[in-house]
Amino acid sequence: MPVYAGELDGKGIICNVYGDTVGYFFDSDRAFEYKIAGGDKGLEVVKKDEGKYYTNENSIFINEIKINRKNLKYQKFSSFRGECRAYDNFNAFKEGFDIEKLIEDNKI
Repeated sequence: MPVYAGELDGKGIICNVYGDTVGYFFDSDRAFEYKIAGGDKGLEVVKKDEGKYYTNENSIFINEIKINRKNLKYQKFSSFRGECRAYDNFNAFKEGFDIEKLIEDNKI
């Protein structure tokens, strides 16, 4: 069965890569990266278009990033590795970026 780009549209993943949180939401055959960054009044989620994504039966490809579809392991180049969680829609994805929860253990 052929696999097409666009099949993940409307879904997202949030990954923990060496302690940092990065998310990808798939829409219109494109992957949009979401990261937490300092904004004018504190932390906010910043969105960036990463371009087209591709899939096969085993992996999702976003530029140099490869995500295993079965165990949701994240790999960028050969050294950056992480774990991801999948979300079925944008609201659930957005709730996964609960900034208050992500920073609750910060010491400074």
